Amino acid sequence: MQIRRAEQADATRVARIFNEGVEDRVATFETNLATPEDAARWIDRDLVLVLDRGEGIEGWAKAGPYTEQHHYYEGVREATMYVARESRRGGIGRSLLDALAAEAAAGGAHKLVGKIFTSNQASITLVRELGWREVGVHLRHGRLDGEWKDVLVVEKLLRSPD
Repeated sequence: MQIRRAEQADATRVARIFNEGVEDRVATFETNLATPEDAARWIDRDLVLVLDRGEGIEGWAKAGPYTEQHHYYEGVREATMYVARESRRGGIGRSLLDALAAEAAAGGAHKLVGKIFTSNQASITLVRELGWREVGVHLRHGRLDGEWKDVLVVEKLLRSPD
């Protein structure tokens, strides 16, 4: 098993795995499918890690800017993670989130934040086991297919910001 930074050649597989998440409707409000060009922009702009067990990429995680509008959030990154359908519940998410935290800290981040649908028990269990702190729940945070969804806000302190 290898976890490494994503390369442009990974963009098609990264987009395909993201699109499974869009289609499954359990992890994102997004309803539009991503193109390889979209994934290539993520790879250029953000910290994107992929997990490859030798048969190709089975999952990926990203730490992007929390916001690009305010400099005072400079050390905060928003984390997201997707695992291919056929590879879920096999420890890939755990490995990716651990590696993402280490890489983000090495790159100067002091905190990761995330939002998880309150109905996504597998992801909630995972972040709890990895020591993420539950901040609270945003009620009716957005609509997905006409239904209001609540999201659990989580954070992981990586290092002292000083």
